[in-house]
Amino acid sequence: IACVGIVSKVNMVFLAICIGISQGAQPIWGFNYGARKFDRVRQTYKYSATACTIIAVIFFLCFQFFPHQIVGMFGGGSDLYFKFAENYLRIFMLLTFANGIQPMSSGFFTSIGKAKLGIVVSLTRQVIFLLPLILIFPLYMGIDGVMYAGPIADAAAGIVAIGFALKELRAMDEIA
Repeated sequence: IACVGIVSKVNMVFLAICIGISQGAQPIWGFNYGARKFDRVRQTYKYSATACTIIAVIFFLCFQFFPHQIVGMFGGGSDLYFKFAENYLRIFMLLTFANGIQPMSSGFFTSIGKAKLGIVVSLTRQVIFLLPLILIFPLYMGIDGVMYAGPIADAAAGIVAIGFALKELRAMDEIA
């Protein structure tokens, strides 16, 4: 349980940065969408997605190459504890580089007046994908099922967010 708490806290630091980028971009998206300056909306989405992806890759590299140091910041434990915690961190955060787009896209939809779509995208990783996977996978894979639920949920949420965002960005051409 301690390992899960550590991974959750570290992941929240990463997600908070992406949410901050989204919140900073929301006035730009909202104003320019309302003003029908869709090129600015697209450009801001592209910059935000790029920033979130770069940050996600940096966090991914940290999770993969420095798991012992990250876990160690939260206290000590036996060698077995560190071995499990490092493995859990590496596996659960395996697709972190794909997860930065999801919270940012949720804010994008909300800022352009598509709050329902924003809510759906917001719920994809944690509620729609992760929760059922965490309940189902351990039945077949044991504790490893919990570990692999994270990257699968990240991938699925990223695909959904990117799919909806591309659809919306393309739809702006038809509105203009």
